[in-house]
Amino acid sequence: MAAHLIGIDGSAALGDIVLHPHQVDAVRRLARMLAERRGALLADDVGLGKTYVALAVAREWASPLIVVPAALRASWHAAMAQTGVRAMTCSIESLSYSLARFEPDLVIIDEAHHLRNSATKRFASAATLCQRAHVLLMTATPVQNRLDDLRALLSLFLGRHAYALTDGELAAHCVRRSAEDVPSELLRLPRIQAPAWLPRVADADCLERILALPPPFATSDGSDGGVLTTYTLVRQWSSSRAALSGGIRRRIGRGLALESALEADRFPSRRELQAWVCADGDVQLAFAELVAPAIASDAGALLGQVHDHLDALREFLAWIDASADADVARAAVLRDLMARHPGERVVAFSAYGDTVRRLYALLSPDIRSAMLTHSSGKVSGGPISRRELLERFDPSLAKRVPASDHVHLLLATDVCSEGVSLHAASVVVHLDLAWNPARLAQRVGRLRRIGAPRECVSVYLAPPPASAARMLQIETVLHRKLMAAASSVGVPDAVLPELQPDARGVALDREERIASWLARWRGDEHCDGHIVAAVHAPRAPCTALACVRTADGVTLLAVDTRTRSATADRVPVERALTAAEGDDADVPAPLLDDVACIVRDWARAKSAAGIIAPAALTAARARVGVLRRVNAIARKHGRHAQAPLAPLITAARVAATAPLSAGAERALDTISRDDQDDEVVLARIIGITSHQRATQDPAELLVVLLLLP
Repeated sequence: MAAHLIGIDGSAALGDIVLHPHQVDAVRRLARMLAERRGALLADDVGLGKTYVALAVAREWASPLIVVPAALRASWHAAMAQTGVRAMTCSIESLSYSLARFEPDLVIIDEAHHLRNSATKRFASAATLCQRAHVLLMTATPVQNRLDDLRALLSLFLGRHAYALTDGELAAHCVRRSAEDVPSELLRLPRIQAPAWLPRVADADCLERILALPPPFATSDGSDGGVLTTYTLVRQWSSSRAALSGGIRRRIGRGLALESALEADRFPSRRELQAWVCADGDVQLAFAELVAPAIASDAGALLGQVHDHLDALREFLAWIDASADADVARAAVLRDLMARHPGERVVAFSAYGDTVRRLYALLSPDIRSAMLTHSSGKVSGGPISRRELLERFDPSLAKRVPASDHVHLLLATDVCSEGVSLHAASVVVHLDLAWNPARLAQRVGRLRRIGAPRECVSVYLAPPPASAARMLQIETVLHRKLMAAASSVGVPDAVLPELQPDARGVALDREERIASWLARWRGDEHCDGHIVAAVHAPRAPCTALACVRTADGVTLLAVDTRTRSATADRVPVERALTAAEGDDADVPAPLLDDVACIVRDWARAKSAAGIIAPAALTAARARVGVLRRVNAIARKHGRHAQAPLAPLITAARVAATAPLSAGAERALDTISRDDQDDEVVLARIIGITSHQRATQDPAELLVVLLLLP
């Protein structure tokens, strides 16, 4: 059973790396999922070594492709050099504007949550890459805002089926272990201290001034920002005075650009306006006639609105520059925090580069500080590359750095919140609160890594001004998103004080317990054919456990001869597993025959019900264009002329409910609209589905374990 359901252990040696037991377990289970379902999600907690797990999986494939954020490609290349695994790589960002001619048999996508929006060009390109390949997704935070984030990721290999699956069915495609599932003495993984609030900084109330700003200026596509602009300014104020000032200056820059365009009788869209403004807010020297279409009406009223908004922004900026700077107090809070953690290194994260730059300017004269934003890195000695700065927070590399160059405080934007290791530090500070808990968890995960030198990571949060907190209600939003994750894959550790749900992800947690039970039975052989055994189980909740292969893969069933029923529901299956620990017993042949009969009936019923199951109906609705085209072809050819096309028509109709990836579904939709010969269209539809696994015997019985009273 264990061999069929969770696979057989492979080698723990991976080049210069020796995999930990939990990593070997993940490799085994992921390989099984890829074989059975063409895809899987590795959602282990940050710091448990997902990169090496993925490379151990990749070594068994001929042409793997690794898709990663551009900032992490160097880390992956270094890991491939360590392990001796060869793979092609491309950046997630490049998927938005180009798609190289890759033909991978396995696609590994790191930080896959960047593809959670299926409406983007980036997702469409990823779907095309994954159309005929097996797919391994990697992210510790697959649910960023809502459960549909997870469904969108899984649709890269499940297609529309993913949107009809229950929590338990979604969990069957995932491997997720928390840090608590791995012995701490084995990994030296530090525990996380309960998050704590820093003292709230007293700041002059800017909220009324923000709310009093005139309506923002509109663009030709109707994008005026509106409430979004107000919320953005409040969030920037919650981070720092510098972030608020920077946001206002950039908005003034956009207003000046729009003013110039309107004076030339041109009315740009939001995208055209953004392309016309430099990153630092200065207006580019450009001819409005070249970057925006002519305005269709009098520009006078629009110019008046722009002038009013610009005047109000300039007045607001002047008031900020003349009032007391609350960022000085924020810097003092960080100094006090460092004094409470002598000898420890601190990483302070912010969503805004303006906050990072201002606090660095205030703290660097008396604290060995560094800053890292998307655009640059800096230490007291001058500019520094991202790689060199990050090396100073890697214990294995930091020994090369002279003591005079040590950094005690790193101020960073979220450019450091994914895929990097900062485990020489042991204190995390959230200078502002992100809109989703996954971002906060990613920040903490940079420090909580295997082999970290300290036993504990401390977490602190800077509270926003009281009036801003009431308006944004960001803690409430974070709690709601935490609960959405808790219902499916579980929640990250140490996100917010007093707002941590108890749930670890009920469905996925049960799946992990079942895998743990099966791992106790793991042997060194993978036996085919029919195998039966029996044990004494006085308190067994059912008659037998049956391991069955159907067209959907291998399934574990709890079988009850008293009710003549079999079920794959994980609750009775888990109960049966815990009861199957008795002594060996003789196999009663009549009972075995009875169980086998029930299992075959279950398999036949499942096969028949599959065509009207929610997942099948969801897929069929998504592929209605294909069905219409196939039916049109059938009607076009009379019965006397259908014989040569009949097999093709039948096979093409199967595609309407077959499990297909999102890329294959998009390709089918394109084919259904192509103006080509009927036989060519049918052949192309069949070709899209030909890579799917062949239908197997719907009742192939593999293993039965009888539970005898």
